[in-house]
Amino acid sequence: MFKYLIIICLSLAGTVTAQEINGNWYGVFTNPQGQKQRLQLQLQRQGNQLKGRLKSPDIAADDIALDTAYVKGNTLTFVIKNISFKYTGYWNSIRNRYEGHFEQVGNRTALNFSRDEVKDLPVTRPQDPSEHPAYEVQDVKFVNPVDKVLLSGTFTKPGLKGPYPVIVLISGTGQQNRDNEQFDHRSFAVLTDYLVKHGIATLRFDDRGVGESTGNYDSSGIFNFAEDVKAAVNWLRKRNDADTAAIGLLGYSEGGVVAQIVAAGDPKIAFMITMASPGLDGREYYNRKLAQVAKMLGEKDNHIEAYVASYQRYLNVMGLTADPAERQRKAYAELSALYNHFGDSTNTIGRQNFIEATYAVDNKAEALSLLQYDPATYLAKIKCPVLAINGSEDVITDATTNLKGLESGLVKGGNELVTIRSFSGLNHLFQRCESCTLEEYGTLDETINPAVLEFITRWVQLLY
Repeated sequence: MFKYLIIICLSLAGTVTAQEINGNWYGVFTNPQGQKQRLQLQLQRQGNQLKGRLKSPDIAADDIALDTAYVKGNTLTFVIKNISFKYTGYWNSIRNRYEGHFEQVGNRTALNFSRDEVKDLPVTRPQDPSEHPAYEVQDVKFVNPVDKVLLSGTFTKPGLKGPYPVIVLISGTGQQNRDNEQFDHRSFAVLTDYLVKHGIATLRFDDRGVGESTGNYDSSGIFNFAEDVKAAVNWLRKRNDADTAAIGLLGYSEGGVVAQIVAAGDPKIAFMITMASPGLDGREYYNRKLAQVAKMLGEKDNHIEAYVASYQRYLNVMGLTADPAERQRKAYAELSALYNHFGDSTNTIGRQNFIEATYAVDNKAEALSLLQYDPATYLAKIKCPVLAINGSEDVITDATTNLKGLESGLVKGGNELVTIRSFSGLNHLFQRCESCTLEEYGTLDETINPAVLEFITRWVQLLY
């Protein structure tokens, strides 16, 4: 039991050591002509230096040596001078890959590297938009003046005239590109395609530090992300083709929390939609997620209850202790007790690794801000129409408790324009699922169930 719960606690977290960086890494990028190409990166420690070679099997059989390569903390950087190529990637512990971009001759292109060999180019999902859509697509940039971040995204509208209702799409946990791409599913691209074909424009953008957006993701929390969304809304309000009285927010998963923060502070937000988003305070949400996933993995209820009760004490320390030094001291003590009770108390190295890795993940700005977040404070201030939806088989965000929390918080604040809907048989990505496990996400062709697309669209259309 314990090994599974450790995995859940860490959110599949980890770091790449000097030994683990050795070997082959694989990635895929899209060239300016829209074609996908594979890359294979070979890295090897030689004394204090990191050496490597890069190969593109779709272009040539030969590889090319890296001039410089190094890993500093969670960042991988390498340079090939004679082709003006520089790569910078940040380790995503949830997806076990480096996520970043390469720069070449003034162009900046998204590129991720993982251990998973790419034998074939990524599949095209049935719901992916056409490469030649019958609507207007614009690459855009706007600035968050508070954090001095340049954000890059895509503004998509039904036609040349307008003005149109517009939805700002807000991605979920972790570093996401503008398509909210996960498991070869591009949910925001699919959602945009459907909305725009039905008269609703969208603005979606790369998270800070991802793709073509600047900024440091690792040092940012949900309130920083809220400033990015505010910048997006302010940019839209200056456009003639955006209906300034009909600008709404759609937040997926953690993005729903960001949407709550923005909508609570801006009475001009026209509407808000949350998809599989927390309605509980951060510590309760985190612990219920732990219990959900453990149950999915087949753990016994009494084991789960005992572990969750112990883990709650640690979460309370993380969420309620303001002083960093005191927080670390108390957190280490709780994690040590947790490991001694449920793990092998004689394994001192294992215990220390568990403590340090767990704390490092949960002490990051994003995770810490979520653990400290109480939605009730913000939900009570939101007066615009709200649609909150969830999949009934979601093992990350429990539909019943979180939808109830969202509804309760909004109604207590006097909001009478609240629509709550749980979609039967759908998972966290709003796919029709069979086993409904995390591993199934990438095996399903469906990106977003058509009933969800239609429901969201009709709800917005009824407002306008």
